[in-house]
Amino acid sequence: MAPNLKNILNWQFTRHFLRLSVPLVLVLVAVLWLLYRTHIATTLTIMQTNEQQSIQLANQTVDAVFGVLHGDALYLAENSSLQQWLDTGDSAIRSHLNADFLAFTRSRRLYDQVRFLDQHGQEVVRANWNDGQPEVVAEEQLQSKLDSYYVKNTLALNERVVFMSPFDLNIEHDIIEQPIKPTIRLSTPVFDSKGQKRGLVVLNYRGQRLLNRLRAIADKSPGSLWLLNKKSYWLLGPHPDMEWGFMYPDRQTMRFDHKYGEDIWLSMLHGLQFNQWLDEKGLFTYTRITPATAEIASTEPENYVGNEQWIVVAHIPPSGISASTVKHVHNLIIAFMVLAPLLALLSGIITYYDMRRRQAEANARSSEARFRGLLELAPDGIVITDRSGRITMVNAQTEKWFGYTKNELIGQPIEKLVPERFRATHPAHRQNYLANPVVRPMGAGLELYGRRSDDSEFPVEISLSPLKTNQGLLVTSIIRDITARKQAEEMQEQIRIRYEKLVNNLPVGVYRNKPDKIGKFLEVNQAMVDIFEAESIEQLLAHPFSESYCDPVDRETFIDTVMRQGHVRDHEVCLKTLQGREFHAALTAVMKKDASGEIFFDGIMQDISERKEAERKVQQLNESLRARSMELETINQELEAFSYSVSHDLRAPLRAIDGFSRTLLSEYTDRLDEKGQDRLCRIRAAAQRMANLIDDLLKLSRVTRTELKWKSVDLTQLASEVIEELRQDEPERAVQFSVQPGMIVHGDARLLRVVMDNLLGNAWKFTSQRAEARIEVGCNPDGKLTYYVRDNGAGFDMAYADKLFGAFQRLHDTNEFSGTGIGLATVQRVIHKHGGRIWARSAVDQGAIFYFTLNEKESI
Repeated sequence: MAPNLKNILNWQFTRHFLRLSVPLVLVLVAVLWLLYRTHIATTLTIMQTNEQQSIQLANQTVDAVFGVLHGDALYLAENSSLQQWLDTGDSAIRSHLNADFLAFTRSRRLYDQVRFLDQHGQEVVRANWNDGQPEVVAEEQLQSKLDSYYVKNTLALNERVVFMSPFDLNIEHDIIEQPIKPTIRLSTPVFDSKGQKRGLVVLNYRGQRLLNRLRAIADKSPGSLWLLNKKSYWLLGPHPDMEWGFMYPDRQTMRFDHKYGEDIWLSMLHGLQFNQWLDEKGLFTYTRITPATAEIASTEPENYVGNEQWIVVAHIPPSGISASTVKHVHNLIIAFMVLAPLLALLSGIITYYDMRRRQAEANARSSEARFRGLLELAPDGIVITDRSGRITMVNAQTEKWFGYTKNELIGQPIEKLVPERFRATHPAHRQNYLANPVVRPMGAGLELYGRRSDDSEFPVEISLSPLKTNQGLLVTSIIRDITARKQAEEMQEQIRIRYEKLVNNLPVGVYRNKPDKIGKFLEVNQAMVDIFEAESIEQLLAHPFSESYCDPVDRETFIDTVMRQGHVRDHEVCLKTLQGREFHAALTAVMKKDASGEIFFDGIMQDISERKEAERKVQQLNESLRARSMELETINQELEAFSYSVSHDLRAPLRAIDGFSRTLLSEYTDRLDEKGQDRLCRIRAAAQRMANLIDDLLKLSRVTRTELKWKSVDLTQLASEVIEELRQDEPERAVQFSVQPGMIVHGDARLLRVVMDNLLGNAWKFTSQRAEARIEVGCNPDGKLTYYVRDNGAGFDMAYADKLFGAFQRLHDTNEFSGTGIGLATVQRVIHKHGGRIWARSAVDQGAIFYFTLNEKESI
């Protein structure tokens, strides 16, 4: 019996050992496997997040770079030295222009070449970076670039529009320059002060700087960062020998779609703007960048012209992904090799000491402890009830959600956790479940709520699971608080309603349709119904959009453009409403695909009939203005002839009258009585006054015809010079002057001197009868700068202020104050030519103050 008993005990030991050790090892394997899977998922998530951040950083880098380039191009086009040279052609100013371009090239350090070309494509100024030693190219070495594509494209643009060339390598004498110089050319037309197009500014951006910044981003990420053009060639690739394939005949096949497949490439080119996926070729993250329409971080929206499109791709190969998990797998294997024998040893010890009943009791207690531990750690509330519906066990999450302690719930009916309005029917539902106890959700399709200790309610989901025990049937309820989910659903519904209201309230039509033969609308907003004069949205959705085109060819052209480019903006067509009325519309659309791969167009539509009619009227007005301009030119020529006649033909008889009168007074005084001498003096004074009137009229005419020469003018210095001259003419007068310092304006210095001469001359004249005369010149910085000349002289009645700036209009007798009445009319014309205005405030015997402004756009 002893050997048999020993064999039985050995068998029982082995059996219990295996029952204990094998599950433990399997649990260990499962735990290690879960750790491995969790590590892989976490690593992949981190990689995906890092790659997304790399793509976003690359996109922001490109936006920032092109914001700077756009600003630089417009800055040089409006350079003051360039504008002055265009207006004057002065060689000295051209030297300043050369110096400005050289200083810009040296300070910016971004451009290989900075050039200004005239309207015939001839280089006028060119500053070369020259590998860090900037220099201005001599005039005899300047070249003609008339045949260059960017010259023709740029000269066709409007003001403040920038043309951007493709990103390629610089070529000199039909050979790629070595070392290579990746280059992007940005150019913008240049207009002079008269609004005439005089040439263009061209910037050759050193694209290697952008590529280096993208490489710096790639160095901080686990994968590679590539830059592709829209033809699938690498501008920044896995290896320098694979880059710029379109520039080298022997690299034509080195393209992204050849290496990674045309399907992936087309998905990047025509799919979502930004996307990320993982397949057998690795982790791909990309975004499409269109520099010509990118939103640059600046105070004004950028205006580019160009069809360049790039795709930034971040790629981690499968080997790179698996490499990140090798060390972790090695650690898990070591852990298994260490823990598995320990578990086996532990199982043997437990089996040896707790075999039979004590082993069973220990296992039971251990199982109960594990069960309670899992119960307490569960993220959901767990409530276990008996067949009568009384609570036998709850976990900590239940206490937290319902606000009761375990002691307050154990032994209580489950209805204590049910809202008052559901308690009456809940026992019947509970009995129905006990009649067929299976694992299932509670109240499928219904909204369930739990009741807290403070009588507040919250939405829940409940799963029921029966458990047969020696004590009878137990029901486990797993309760989940879905308040956050409900709030999210309500928020999504509110967002959907707001979006729908927003779309329906837009003043432009919003639509979705398929580019098929019929082209019915899939979705429209209310504005589309109004545009097409439909009775309802349903009527418009049933109407074939293809029948709304006045010319079917326009629809084919529109669809072809969207399918080829992926989008179209402000495409003008002639359509007709459901009532047959024709109208002009501007269509904007983007091509998209649904989950099944079907193509559809999302777009907006604007009725531009009023704008087209306005454009027609504007064209008629322009034609009328051209005719009027020719008439004014004829009138100006006649005025020139009249001025010449006044200057030469009228002066001679006046000089004769004055001369003979002076002769009579000097040689025949003894033959004339006092009355005769008085009459001759009056004749002579009238002739001199008429000569002064003629001179003033000619000055007024010259002011009207004079072309402004804009530059910085020190108004303080001008006023001081005029005051000094007035003092020299009448040194015996005591006049207190006050001139505000630092008044710097932008205008024509010669004409502004005329303003100061007349205003200060009037102030000097009309204060001549004051014992303590005061004259003040200054400005008021009240939004737009307002300059003034104030005196405490004779003043005038404001009732006659409307006549103040008319020619030959005088508010004082000539015997009291001399003058022809032309001065203030001349001042007003000078101020108007500067884009400003002039007015006055005064009272009789209380002095006067004259205010004037200059054009804000021209002021410094």
